Amino acid sequence: PEVVYILDQVRAMENEMLLRIKQQGLDITPRILIVTRLLPDATGTTCGQRLEKVLGTEHTHILRVPFRTESGIVRKWISRFEVWPYLETFTEDVAHEISGELQANPDLIIGNYSDGNLVACLLAHKMGVTHCTIAHALEKTKYPNSDLYWKKFEDHYHFSCQFTTDLIAMNHADFIITSTFQEIAGNKDTVGQYESHMAFTMPGMYRVVHGIDVFDPKFNIVSPGADMSIYFPYSESQRRLTSLHPEIEELLYSDVDNNEHKYVL
Repeated sequence: PEVVYILDQVRAMENEMLLRIKQQGLDITPRILIVTRLLPDATGTTCGQRLEKVLGTEHTHILRVPFRTESGIVRKWISRFEVWPYLETFTEDVAHEISGELQANPDLIIGNYSDGNLVACLLAHKMGVTHCTIAHALEKTKYPNSDLYWKKFEDHYHFSCQFTTDLIAMNHADFIITSTFQEIAGNKDTVGQYESHMAFTMPGMYRVVHGIDVFDPKFNIVSPGADMSIYFPYSESQRRLTSLHPEIEELLYSDVDNNEHKYVL
């Protein structure tokens, strides 16, 4: 399933582009494609659909491209830690699909998360396009000493691929978008997520001596903000979804057994 924050991001991006194009007196129709994986065996979802319009937009579509190997298309979902062998072929296929869909090269490619960032990086390099990286999550900081003990994690997490990809993407990008300063350079008590990639060692594989410059001007802090249709002052009681109250009260206070929760208040 497509991640909610990416859908929010493209809606905002489309609105901003339409406004700027209008203000500049131009007659251009923008096109935004969200590229993700096609899952032929996705039952009960639209993940098997090649092209899908994004709700609440005019010119934005989700373009899905399947993973492919020498023995055919990969039909089932795969964990994000297992996608590495497929990404180079996927990039080739995506480049072909994007060119066909846009009838041109894109102007900007944005990568999200490590695997998406690698594909975005390869695509931008191949097509000569401006490249933006949004880490979304740098796994290295989530697992203490995952660099020193990478061999222990390798079978399950394949951090050797992931950390290498993160380094490639953050160095290749023309600009990087983060949510907070702390994400880049930390504070007096914690190391920043990007800062942790400046120097580290993966014994038996390689040692990083200058992975990233956290003072590089390509870092941009853009706070995500809040969706005003969901978050509003408690005093605006008329905006509350009161129709859900009986259902919530039943979940919290009833003794009825169901599969949705354990225990009651």
